[in-house]
Amino acid sequence: MRAAVGRVDSPAPRAARDTHSLMAKAKAKAKAKAPAPVEELYFRSDSAYLCLILNRRTDFVRVIDFRAGALPAKRLFIQSVAQKEGVAKVITLVEKDEVSSWTKVGFVREGTIPGFYKRSDGHLCGCVIGDRTASVEVDDKAVRLTDRVINRAKKAAADVPEKIKGASAAECDEATALKARDQVWRKGQGLGSFDAFGRDAARFYFEASYKKAPKNYVSTEFQDCFGHSLIEVLRAPETDDDVRCLVAGLRHAGEVLRERGIVSAFSFAPIDHELAATAFVAAGYRKTGLLAQGVKYQGERKDAVLWTRKLASATGDDD
Repeated sequence: MRAAVGRVDSPAPRAARDTHSLMAKAKAKAKAKAPAPVEELYFRSDSAYLCLILNRRTDFVRVIDFRAGALPAKRLFIQSVAQKEGVAKVITLVEKDEVSSWTKVGFVREGTIPGFYKRSDGHLCGCVIGDRTASVEVDDKAVRLTDRVINRAKKAAADVPEKIKGASAAECDEATALKARDQVWRKGQGLGSFDAFGRDAARFYFEASYKKAPKNYVSTEFQDCFGHSLIEVLRAPETDDDVRCLVAGLRHAGEVLRERGIVSAFSFAPIDHELAATAFVAAGYRKTGLLAQGVKYQGERKDAVLWTRKLASATGDDD
C-alpha cells in the first residue's frame, strides 16, 4: 500500500511544474524580444541623411550626419527617437564649419578633439533631451568644481612615475574583456560600456594589473582612415593603486595606437571623479571640453570631462 501511495502524483507539484514551465517560456519570449544594447537608426529625406547610434546601456546617442545643413527635421527626428528610448544625451562630432548648423537646431558646442580627422580637429556638439527647447549646459558651479578637481589631480599625478614598478598591461581577447564588462555593469560599477561608438570601427582590449588592485580593462575603438580612437575605461579607480593600474593600461594602449598611426585619443569621465582625473593626467591627457550629463555612472547621468591626448602628428611624427 505504501508503494502504491508513493506512486500517486499530487496535483500541487504538477501545478508548480506547469507554472514553472509557463514562467520559463515567458522569460525566453521576453529575452527573444529584448532590443539590442546598440542599434543604428537612419533618417533620410530629400535634404537630410542621418545615422543615430543608439546605446540603450548608457542612454546615449551619437549622431552621424551625412549631409550638412541646419534643418528642424533633424532635431525633430533626434528628439523623437531619444524621448521614445528614454535617452538623455545626444552628441555629434563635426568639422568647424558645421558647428553653426548644429547650434541652430538646439545643440551646444561642448568641446574639441585635436586631430580627430587627422589634419583637422573634431568639434563635439551636444544636447540634453528634455522638455525645454534649448539644451542644458554645464553651469558655472560645475565648471569651478572641474577646475578644482583637475588642479588636485595634476598635483597627485606628479607622484606617478614614468615607469610604474609592479604594473603590467597587455592586449587581451574580446571575450575576457566583455565578460569583465558584464560582471562590473551588473554591479552598477561600470564606466565604459565597450559598445560601438562609431560605424565600421575596429577595437582592441587591454588588461591592466598592479599589485593587489583589481584588474582593470581599457578598450580602444579606432578608425584608421580618420586616425582617432575612443578610449573607454571599464572601472573608475577607487584607490591610489587603482590609479596606477589604470595609468599602466592607458599608457600601453596609447603606445599601441601610436605605433598603428592613430593621431588622437579621447575619453569621457565624470567631472567630480578626482582619481579618474589623476589617471588621465598621468597618462598624458588634458581637458578639452565639458559635456552636460555626458556620462552614465553608478546609475545616474553626470556632467563629464572630455579628455584628449594627441598621440602623433598627422605627418607621422610623435607629437
